[in-house]
Amino acid sequence: MKKITLLFCLAVAICRLFAQTVTTVATNVPIDDDLILAPDGSLIGSHYNGTALSKLGLDGASEVFATGFDTPNGLAYDSQGRLFMADNRGNKVYKFDAEGNFELFAEFSSPSGLLREWDSDTLIATSYAGDKLVRIAPDGSIADFVTDSRLNGPVGLCYDEAHNLYIANFDDRRIFKLTPEGALSDFAHPGTGGWLGFIAYAQGYIYATLFSRHQIWRIDSSGQAEQWLGSTAGSADGDASEAKFNGPNGIRASSTGDTLFVSDFNTRSVRMVTGLNPVVPGREINKAGMRLTINPNPVSGPAAIVRLELPGPASATLQLFDGGGRLVQTAFAGKRLPAGEHEFKLPVNGLSPGTYHCRLSGTKGDALTQQLVIGK
Repeated sequence: MKKITLLFCLAVAICRLFAQTVTTVATNVPIDDDLILAPDGSLIGSHYNGTALSKLGLDGASEVFATGFDTPNGLAYDSQGRLFMADNRGNKVYKFDAEGNFELFAEFSSPSGLLREWDSDTLIATSYAGDKLVRIAPDGSIADFVTDSRLNGPVGLCYDEAHNLYIANFDDRRIFKLTPEGALSDFAHPGTGGWLGFIAYAQGYIYATLFSRHQIWRIDSSGQAEQWLGSTAGSADGDASEAKFNGPNGIRASSTGDTLFVSDFNTRSVRMVTGLNPVVPGREINKAGMRLTINPNPVSGPAAIVRLELPGPASATLQLFDGGGRLVQTAFAGKRLPAGEHEFKLPVNGLSPGTYHCRLSGTKGDALTQQLVIGK
């Protein structure tokens, strides 16, 4: 009996450790649509029923980033850190620098969602009224990309780790999967009514906001959908089983994939869902055979030793993120490494004590994240 009780208590503790928690970052801020993590770790958010983009820190402080638009909608960054925004009813796409200065980048009918192609700085954009997807080249030239009768007010876009593109209809909630080879298929149809705002990919799942039903749905790799968070309209924080949303619309995953940021359309609140699939020290090897270990861990000296094991040659990137998913250091990017074991020093001088995530990624979408604790 004592053994059973101990196992039960351990199971409860583990469930609590890995439970998802909803926290309000800020309320009554001019962000009710798409949102995206900026290179400096802040959030940039669209105000669809307003004229501006706002910049929001995770401490809740907000400021106007840029203004003078019609209906700010989808957002995307290119590899150079330049921001792009789809002005939906303005029929324009704008390009921004880090200070919020902007210029016209492209014009076409009702741009809504934006996404940078996984292997270039070409943008993929949805046309809400045109029921199609277009490609916008770095020079601003536009070409049709996906035209299909099943598209019905497309807005949401995201990639998975295998570079499959997912497209979500706002009007009827249908989600489609487009393979790298160009095959388009029905993937999921979450909910029984209402509108679907945006989608995001993290930890093997597609997350979709059904903002007219105050819910967030989760879809696995087979297309099986389930109501994941939310019920009736509300603003309750806390455990995922009790948290409520009020028109969840924009949704964006952190770089480490364990946090989601959500904009509530009806209250202009930004919410944060943590603990999606926490990274633990024992998770050191992925399905592709890549291995990542860090010693010492915790580290209190000037550097930690990172050891990589690659089953084959790869172009690898090693980055360090803080607990909020913000990039704090890039050890190397696109470094060509042969198969075998490799060892690198990861400087941690100047970083605040706390929990960080060290992420190793390859060119084929393979990625591996290891927790690193920096002590005092």
